[in-house]
Amino acid sequence: AAGQCGAVTSPSSPLSPPSGCDDLIGAVFELGRTLCRLQLSDEELALFTAAILLSPDRPWLTESKKVQKLQDKIYVALQHEIQKKHSAEDKLSKMVSKLPLMKTICNLHLDKLEFFRLLHPETAMNFPPLYKEVFNSELQYSDPRES
Repeated sequence: AAGQCGAVTSPSSPLSPPSGCDDLIGAVFELGRTLCRLQLSDEELALFTAAILLSPDRPWLTESKKVQKLQDKIYVALQHEIQKKHSAEDKLSKMVSKLPLMKTICNLHLDKLEFFRLLHPETAMNFPPLYKEVFNSELQYSDPRES
């Protein structure tokens, strides 16, 4: 919920992250801190999440123009919600400015996941079905040269 920035802290347990994942974990926590500073309402966060999920640039999409139209409508609703709450006028641009970092995090995650699948194929086969459904399509189409 809005205003709960204290909940976004780096793990302080004696357990260390998996080897080679420091960059990914650090980027996730930095994103969390910067989004938390924006103090998004539940409605703003829900609309922003929907706009991100409705990304028309996925290579496997067959109707990307329709997805773009839906995403545009979500951004209009988000802008309306921000104005309704009398938030700072630049709030939406600050939110959108986080998209490149999110893309970087996604690419880092896909790289780490692919590396993990190569090292531990037997474990990767037992990933939960939803996880496999979401990330198998991304792994098939991800291109390490894109970033």
